[in-house]
Amino acid sequence: MKIAFLTLGCKVNQYEADEIARTLRSRGHEVVTDLEPADCFVLSTCAVTNEAERKSRQMIAKLQKLNPNAKIFVCGCASQNNAKNFMDKPNVEVVVGTAGKNWLPDLIESASKGNYVVDPACDYEEFEENSDTQDTKTKRTRAYVKIQDGCNNFCSYCLIPYIRGRSRSRDLESIVVEVYRLAKTHHEIVLTGINLSDWGKDIDMNLCDLLSSLSTINARIRLSSFEMNVITPELIKVMTSMPNLCDHFHLSMQSACDNTLKAMNRKYTVAEFKKKVDMLRAAYPRCAITTDLIVGFPGETDEDFAETMSNVASIGFADMPLFPYSRREGTVASGMKDVDGETVKKRVAQISKLRDTLKKNFLEHEYGMIYEVLLEQEKGDYLVGHAKNFTKVYLPKGGIEPNTVVMARIEKPYLDGVKGEFVKVCEDE
Repeated sequence: MKIAFLTLGCKVNQYEADEIARTLRSRGHEVVTDLEPADCFVLSTCAVTNEAERKSRQMIAKLQKLNPNAKIFVCGCASQNNAKNFMDKPNVEVVVGTAGKNWLPDLIESASKGNYVVDPACDYEEFEENSDTQDTKTKRTRAYVKIQDGCNNFCSYCLIPYIRGRSRSRDLESIVVEVYRLAKTHHEIVLTGINLSDWGKDIDMNLCDLLSSLSTINARIRLSSFEMNVITPELIKVMTSMPNLCDHFHLSMQSACDNTLKAMNRKYTVAEFKKKVDMLRAAYPRCAITTDLIVGFPGETDEDFAETMSNVASIGFADMPLFPYSRREGTVASGMKDVDGETVKKRVAQISKLRDTLKKNFLEHEYGMIYEVLLEQEKGDYLVGHAKNFTKVYLPKGGIEPNTVVMARIEKPYLDGVKGEFVKVCEDE
């Protein structure tokens, strides 16, 4: 059977979809990750914003056009949030939520229409292990390993704790086994989760324990988004002892105004956030620190936004994905008064300019540095990859193949990254 995957949303969704694909591939099915006609489709949905959930629903019609006779299996956050939005769609065989994805291979093979009722997220008390993680046939530069699920933060704008359930940690031994296995076929391993910072709290451990167990892995280790509260002198000591740890740190901030942070229930101040940034930069002078910002949160005044602009400029992020506030029914923020749409658009445009300036400043300071670069793909006359600090590097083609780790000297900013000069292939290659 030919099975195609369409995955929306975060890296956790991508990891979960990849694991389903591995299981199906091990059972002899042809699995493709590009959208093309197939016997059945697996759609992993997202619900982080209204727009993401709307796109998830729209994908059903797109898949139907690719093959009007194909069976569609839906999973993920949007189906967890509102399964009925998918159950009544033509060609949809089965709908599951954020848990129970391991059932999908069996459900696909049984080919029986179920439209299964999605279990409440509060029922998810333990980390759901994947049923099959033994396939290593797919050669990639980068692999994702899900180490945690759920969230206990209850930020006032966010549905995720209601959709994914409470925070649950994956067993340390299970993580180490998978990371060592993937390191044999991948150059970089990204540790991901819904709230990575919470890993270990429910099993009497913390990130120090995890990273210490991965310090000898023969592959880069990269942390996905995490919270500033996890940064301690102890954690930094462990991180700096790891030569394989990537010095790119994505710290979820959401606002740089204390009033707005309080309304968001983010549980820290801008001053506390800056202190943690300073700790990281003292340990990693060339590190890239990135963040997410929500623009136009309910109640955000002109003064609040001006404070965010000033603080963002002083912190000097390397990059900063921006998200206009999206009302999610059922959250605390959904009962607050929205900022009018035109004001939000103006603020997004204003802070976008600041973001671009900060990114340009960061890249310009890369000139003359020699970095280890993992080359990932061809783009025109260049090979494109990322340094450990996630700077995108373009190297002219010249006898080097993708999926190679090289040393490169940074020459100048170029497109959305920097142009580099090849120095040598890394010795462990």
